[in-house]
Amino acid sequence: MENPAKKISTSYGVYLGIGLVLILALAYAFDLSLFTKWWFGVGLLIFVVILASMSTSKAKKVSVSLFKFKDAFAAYFLTVFIGTLISLVFGMILFNIIDTEAAKTLTELTIESTRAMMEGFGAPEEQINEAIQKMQEENQYSLVNQLKGYGFQLILYALIGLIVALVFREKESTNV
Repeated sequence: MENPAKKISTSYGVYLGIGLVLILALAYAFDLSLFTKWWFGVGLLIFVVILASMSTSKAKKVSVSLFKFKDAFAAYFLTVFIGTLISLVFGMILFNIIDTEAAKTLTELTIESTRAMMEGFGAPEEQINEAIQKMQEENQYSLVNQLKGYGFQLILYALIGLIVALVFREKESTNV
């Protein structure tokens, strides 16, 4: 018998992936510099958490047994995993196959943004130059670096997922 909560989480994961792909494609098409804006990243994070929370809520509604912390976390994390994996694959194809020049342009924009931010915080010129040199030497869009970034992203979403699971879990009622 198919687990309805798993089916819901999988569906929401696909919806999340499609939504992220559309957002990234629109940002790519209209203004690459959006990828360097802090608020764009925060907006994507909020979008992911909202859709994963909606998935967890729906999974709780269809649950026929006690919706434990483990169930809530699994529903949330499966949605995040599938959605962000779809987005990762799209990003890899876009920046490593379709338009490698966009990856170079984004690296330059990121360097400019980093320089401005570090200067704004009053960082010494030596430290700024060191950070920029490291960014120039390392390809942010390589397969290995994108997988590393994905791993760190999953850790962040998992930490948020712990909080979401606490909110949506059901406690066993105790008769004292």
